[in-house]
Amino acid sequence: MTAVPEVATTTNDLLAQQQALMHSITRALDNFKKLGKNNYTAAKVRARIASTKEVWTQCLRVHSALLQAIPEAKRSTLDYFKNKLFDQAEEIHLTTLDYMAECLEELAPLPPLMTANSHGSSASSFSLSHLPPNNIPPFSGKYEEWETFRDRFTSLIINNHELSAFARMHFLSSSLTGRALESIRSIPITADNFEIAWKTLESRYENKRRLVKMHVSALYNLPSVSRESASELSELRDKANRAIASLKNLDRSETDILSDMLVYSVTQKIDPATRKAWELKGRDDARIPTYDELDRFLDSRARALEELNPANVTKEVRSSKVTSATASGSSPISCSLCKASHFMNKCQLFINKSPSQRLEAVKKANRCTNCLSAKHAVQLCSSKYSCRICKKKHHSMLHVDSDTSAATASITDAAPIMTLFSTAKVSSMPPVLLATARVTVSFPSESPNGRARVVRALLDQGSEMTFITERLRQGLKLRRVSMPVSISAIGGVDAGICRYAAEIQISPLGQSSLAFKTIASVMKSLTKYTPSPVTSPVQWSHVADLALADPDPTNSDSIDVIIGTDLYGDLLLDGIRKGSRGQPLAQNTVLGWVLSGPVTDAQARPRTITAQHCSNSPSLDEELRRFWEIEEIPRAVPLSPEEQQCEDHFLATHWRRSDGRYVIRLPFKTGPPIEIGDSYNSAERQLRGLERRLNADERLATEYRAFIEEYERLGHMKRVPPDASASSQRVYIPHHPIIRESSTTARLRVVFNASNPTSNGTSLNDHLLTGQKLQTDLAAVLLRWLLPRYVYSADITKMYRQIEIDPRDVDYQRILWLDRETRAIIAFLLLVLTYGTVNAPHDALRVLEQLVRDEGGSFPLAIPVVRKCRYIDDFLFGADDIPLLRQTRDQVCALLSRGRFELRKWASNSPQLLTDIDIENHGLACSKTLQADEQLKVLGISWNPALDVFQFNVSLPPSVPKTKRSILSLVAKIFDPLGWVTPVTINAKIFLQQLWQAKVEWDEALADKLLAQWETIHASLATINGLHVDRWVQYGSDTANCELHGFCDASSTAFAAAVYIRVTSLVGETTSRLLIAKSKVAPIKSLSIPRLELSAAVLLARLLEFVRSSLQLTAIPCFCWTDALVVLAWVTQHSSKWKTFVSNRVSEIQSRIPFATWKHVPTEDNPADCASRGILGCHLASHHLWWQGPSWLRLPKNEWPAQREPSSHDTTLEQNPRITTHIAKPIERWDLMPVQQ
Repeated sequence: MTAVPEVATTTNDLLAQQQALMHSITRALDNFKKLGKNNYTAAKVRARIASTKEVWTQCLRVHSALLQAIPEAKRSTLDYFKNKLFDQAEEIHLTTLDYMAECLEELAPLPPLMTANSHGSSASSFSLSHLPPNNIPPFSGKYEEWETFRDRFTSLIINNHELSAFARMHFLSSSLTGRALESIRSIPITADNFEIAWKTLESRYENKRRLVKMHVSALYNLPSVSRESASELSELRDKANRAIASLKNLDRSETDILSDMLVYSVTQKIDPATRKAWELKGRDDARIPTYDELDRFLDSRARALEELNPANVTKEVRSSKVTSATASGSSPISCSLCKASHFMNKCQLFINKSPSQRLEAVKKANRCTNCLSAKHAVQLCSSKYSCRICKKKHHSMLHVDSDTSAATASITDAAPIMTLFSTAKVSSMPPVLLATARVTVSFPSESPNGRARVVRALLDQGSEMTFITERLRQGLKLRRVSMPVSISAIGGVDAGICRYAAEIQISPLGQSSLAFKTIASVMKSLTKYTPSPVTSPVQWSHVADLALADPDPTNSDSIDVIIGTDLYGDLLLDGIRKGSRGQPLAQNTVLGWVLSGPVTDAQARPRTITAQHCSNSPSLDEELRRFWEIEEIPRAVPLSPEEQQCEDHFLATHWRRSDGRYVIRLPFKTGPPIEIGDSYNSAERQLRGLERRLNADERLATEYRAFIEEYERLGHMKRVPPDASASSQRVYIPHHPIIRESSTTARLRVVFNASNPTSNGTSLNDHLLTGQKLQTDLAAVLLRWLLPRYVYSADITKMYRQIEIDPRDVDYQRILWLDRETRAIIAFLLLVLTYGTVNAPHDALRVLEQLVRDEGGSFPLAIPVVRKCRYIDDFLFGADDIPLLRQTRDQVCALLSRGRFELRKWASNSPQLLTDIDIENHGLACSKTLQADEQLKVLGISWNPALDVFQFNVSLPPSVPKTKRSILSLVAKIFDPLGWVTPVTINAKIFLQQLWQAKVEWDEALADKLLAQWETIHASLATINGLHVDRWVQYGSDTANCELHGFCDASSTAFAAAVYIRVTSLVGETTSRLLIAKSKVAPIKSLSIPRLELSAAVLLARLLEFVRSSLQLTAIPCFCWTDALVVLAWVTQHSSKWKTFVSNRVSEIQSRIPFATWKHVPTEDNPADCASRGILGCHLASHHLWWQGPSWLRLPKNEWPAQREPSSHDTTLEQNPRITTHIAKPIERWDLMPVQQ
C-alpha cells in the first residue's frame, strides 16, 4: 500500500495530494458504471473494490497528516475543513463500496477458496504479562546510537538469564524503530529467531571501520568556540573526550587514532571517484585501514591513471602498431574533422553531430567504426570493446536507434506476447537513470547449498510483482511451478499470461543473513533498458560518499530481476538525497543507495526512453482458477505448517459452556498481544457516514436498527461495561449494509469489515490464521444427493453466531453504534464468531466436526450427514423411504442442537416430508402444493423441488468483443461441477487451444474463419440454458443389482471419461444414468492417438476412484470400457513390460482401480466419444447415448458386445526390449590356507 510521499511536507502539498485522491474517489463509481453491467464479473468487481479501498487508505493517511500539520484554530479558514470535504468523500466512498458489493452479490460467486497465510512458527507460550517494563531507549538505526544501545541491551536483556529467548525477541522488536526495525521486519517474532535477528543487527551496525570513521568525523567537526565561554569550552571538551573515549573502546591506541585522523583528513580531499574506489577496496575487510595502506593505494591509483589517460602519455611508444585510439609520441594526434590535436571522439564538432552524421564522417575519413582508428578497417579491429548499448561491433557514439520500437518479452512457455514497456526515440529529453542494484539471488533454503548468483536488478514501483529471467532460473536450477497470471502493461494494454513462477531469495551483497523471499514470475527476457552514456556517478557530489547499490548505474549489463512492489516497501529505508538540477535522486534501501532520475548530458543525442510497468490483472486469473477447480477431480491435500498451527490452536483452546455451546479463541499468527494500530477513529468516521446514509433511507434505517437490536437481544453482542479494563488491546471493526433483493430470508445483511486497516496499516484479518479448507467437495456432495429417492435441503440458522468467542478475545471484536435516543456513540463487544473475519469459515466448520466427535455417538444416522452431506452451512441429504429420512432428520437436528445449532429453510421433493415442519422454516417452493415454476437455488445450481430436476442457467452477453481474452473469460464462467454438459464445453476449450496455436493476440479481433467458428460455439453454449437433468438415478431399496461403468475415449484434439451407474430393480427393470464426466484438451505437443487413448484411461481411473469412494459403493462391480484395443492390451498386462510413458500410466491405472474389469466397446457405442469430439448444444438434451450410455447397457450381460482380443502387433512399439547376455568365467580354486610354493 502506497504511503504518503515524503515530498508532501507542506500544507499546500498535502491539500493538493488530498484533492487528487478525493477526485479519484469521486470518479470511481462513475468509471465503474461505465463498464456496463453486462461486462461485470465477480473478479472485476473485487478488483475495483480493492483499488477503491487502497485509494481510501491513502486518503485516510493524508487526512491524518493534515490534522497533525494544521492547528485546530486555523482549520476553519480552509475550505477542506470548513466544507467538510473529507466527510463528503467518505460518504461517496461508502456509497461506491455498497454499490459494488451489491453487484458482487448479484453475480452470486462461488465461495472463495480457503488459503493459508505464509508465516513462521508460532510464538512461545511465555506469558508477556510477567515481563518487566522495557526501559531501553529505542534504536532508530543511526550509527552514533548503536554502541549505547548495544551495551544497554546486552547488559539488561541478553545477560538476564531469567528471560526466555522469546522474551528477548519481544524486547528487541519493541526497542527498534526506523531503519533498524526495517532490517529485521522480515524475521518472524519467535524464540528461535532471536539469535538470527541480533546477528542481523550486529552484521549491519557492528561495522568497526564505519564506527571509527564516524568518531573521527566528530573530532573534525567539533564546533568552533569564538568567544570566552565556560559552557562552550566544556561542551567542546566533552564532545572531544566522548569521541576519543569511543575510539578507545574500539581498541584504538593513540597511534591508531592519529593514523585514523590522517586517513580521514586525506580521504576528504581526494576526488569522489578515487574515494569511492578506496571505500570499495575495504568494503569486505573488517580491518581498519592505516595511513600506510592509504598511501600505497593512492600511489597505485596515480600510476594507473597515468597509464590509462591517453592525454598524459609523453613517452614514445616502441611499437608502431596501433590497437586502439592512441598515438605515439612521434606522431602528433590530428583530428580528421578540425585538424586539432585531439582524438576524434573528443572533437566538439564530432560530438555535436547526430549518430548517423558521425558514422558518415568516420567512413569518409576511412577510420575503423569500432575504435575510430585510422590504421585499420573494422574487420581487422582487435579491440575487445564494442557498443555499450547494443553490444555490436561499432563505437557507442555511432549507435543508431530505430525510430520507434516496441520492446517485447516473450512470456515463458506462453504463446501470448507481453509488452512490458514501450520505447521511442526522443531527441530533446535528457538521459534518465532507473533504480538498479546488484543483488544476490539464491535458492530459498534453510541450509545454504551454494546456489546463488550476483545479478543486476531493477527496482520498479510500477510492477505489482517480482520477475526473473529464465536464464537465471536455469542457472540456479530453481524448480518451476505453474502459476499463471494475467499481465497488463503501461497504458492499460492487456499483455497476456505469464504461466510459470519460481521461489527465490534476494539478499544485499555480502549480507546473506538478510534475505527477502518471494514468488517470482519467470520470463525469457525482462527489459531493453540500457542507460545512456552519461557522466560517471562518482562526479555527483551529493552521492560521492554513498555506498551505491549498483556501483556503476550507467553500466549496460542486462537486467535479470525486476523487483516489484511485493518487495519494494520492505527494501526502502529512511533517507533521500537530492543533487542540483540535472542530477539523479538517491534513495536509501537495504540494498544500498539507488539512483534514479534525469541526468545532464553534454552530448545531446536521440535516445530511447523506457516506461516500465507491469500489473497483475486478477479478473481473468480468478475466473480461470474457479473454472479449473471445477474441471479437476478433487483430491486430498496435506496440511501446511500454518494450517497445522491453526488446528493445534483449536484443539488446545476451544471449550464448551454448560448448555453445550462451543467457545473458541481467535487464532492469531503470533500473540496476543498483536502489533496493530489504532482503529477507533476509522470506525467512528465510517459510523458517521453510515448515519448519514441511514438518515437518507428510512427503510434501510429501520432494517439496520432491527438487525443491531436483534444482535444485542440474542446475546450476540453486549455494551462495553463502563468499568472495562483499559489495559487490554482493542480493535474496532467498521460495519456497513449489503442489500440482497433476491434473498428468501433477509434482505439486509450487515458486513463486519475486519480487513479495514488500522493506523499502522494492518487489519485484524492480517493477524489471524485462515486455517485449512474444510468444505466437503461440492462434486462429492452432489453425487451423494443423486442416490436417495427422497431428499431434504436445509441450512443452519446464523451458523457463525452460534459459536462464542472466548471472553479474553472479545476486545478484538468491538463495534460502534449510535444510541437511538441520545445519538451518543456506544461501544459493543461482539461475543460470537464474526462474519468478515478470515478465520470464521474454518472455525465454524471445525466446530461442527468437533460436535460430531463429541456427541456423534448418540446419533449414528446424523454422523454421515454432518460430515459428508454438507457444503459449508447447506445440508443436502436423503433416504429411500420417508420414515427413515424423518428419523435421520430428527437425529441431525438433535445432534446440531447439542451445539446450539438449528436448521431452517427446509425444502424437499416430497410434500409429505414438510408437513411436520413449521411453515416459517420452509424454503422457497416448499408450500403444500408445489408450483412447477418455482426454483430453489442450491449451491449455484437451480433445483426445482416439484419436478426434482436440476436446471442449467447460462447467460452469455452477445455484445462482448470477440477476442481471445473475452472468449476465455466467458468459457471460464460456465459452472458444471459434474461435467454434464462436457460435450458442449469441450468445443469451446478446443477452440481456445486453436487460438493459442494460431498465435492470436489477447485483444486482437478474430479472423473471419475463426469468428465464424466461434459464433457456432457461442450459439451452441446458449442452448444449454434451461436444460433439465433428473436428480434421482433410480437407486434405492428395491435395487437388486448396481454397477459402475466408465467409458473413455480420445481424439486428436481432446480426451474424456464418463462414469455411469447401472441399476437393476427387484422386478428386473434396468436403467443407466450419467453420474459425472471430465474432459481435457490434448496437449499442443503432439501425442500419438494410442497414447492419447491411454491418457483418457488414466483420467477414467481417477474419476472412477473418486466416484466409488464418494458414493461408498466399494462392493459393487466396476467396468471400464475403451474402444482402443491397444489400451486394453496395455492395462491388462504388468506395467514393467512397457516403455516409460506407457509403464507409468498403466501402473497408475492398476493401482487406482485394481478391482475394475476392462472391456472393449465399439466406437459408435462409446458415450465418451461425445465428450472427446464434441456435439452441438441443441442436440445435447435428446442425446440418449450421452445421458444413459449405450442401449445394450440396459440389456442382460449376454447381449453385450462380443469382446475382441487385442493384437500383439499393436503393442510392439511400446514394449520394453529385453536383452539376454550369457557370460562364462572360469572359477579359480580358493583355499582357506595359502598354498605353499
